[in-house]
Amino acid sequence: MAPVATEKGQLNPMARHIARAAARLFAERGYDATSVREIVEAAGVAKPTLYYYFRSKEGLAQALLTVPLSNLVSTLRRIVTTVDGPIACLEQVIEAQYEFCREDPDRGRFIYALLFGPLGSEVAGELEPFRDSLLGWTEAAVRRLAETGIVPRGRVDACSTACRGLIVISTLDFLYHDKSLGSDLARLQVDDLLHGFGGNEKATGLDS
Repeated sequence: MAPVATEKGQLNPMARHIARAAARLFAERGYDATSVREIVEAAGVAKPTLYYYFRSKEGLAQALLTVPLSNLVSTLRRIVTTVDGPIACLEQVIEAQYEFCREDPDRGRFIYALLFGPLGSEVAGELEPFRDSLLGWTEAAVRRLAETGIVPRGRVDACSTACRGLIVISTLDFLYHDKSLGSDLARLQVDDLLHGFGGNEKATGLDS
């Protein structure tokens, strides 16, 4: 049974407040090391309130991971299958992943803590199917570039790896080093990826 707070895929304000307090603690201390008592104290609510919205700590983690990541994967699928123009498609695929971090940085830090933290966390396995989907839809966007001759077919893997590197480094810099994750960053990065850093104004489309 899904947690009350996420049955419609959205968190109401109180549930969102609790989830963000939990995400901050999970990112700082780890999921397994964070108790329900610590979560409710940080959120300033009683235990029954947490249990009403999420039913358990596991349900709370599901609200932070499963529902938002499912929505992100659906967004990437929609972009890859409906957006006209392969370059715009890749830009939007990358931008959607940046927006995911912008909208809830503590959740982003929690996810990275699970990805790169100690093995064996109770909820780390929740991420596996989503990681594969995120990688898969990013690669699908790159394959659209190859289908139109923008990227050589033999360089799809290399280009996909470069995109993943850009996404990871940019989001880590935003989450942990207070660097900007501007709304135009994805477009600029895709332009640099495809045209290099030679400053060719005609190629970059940045004529002033």
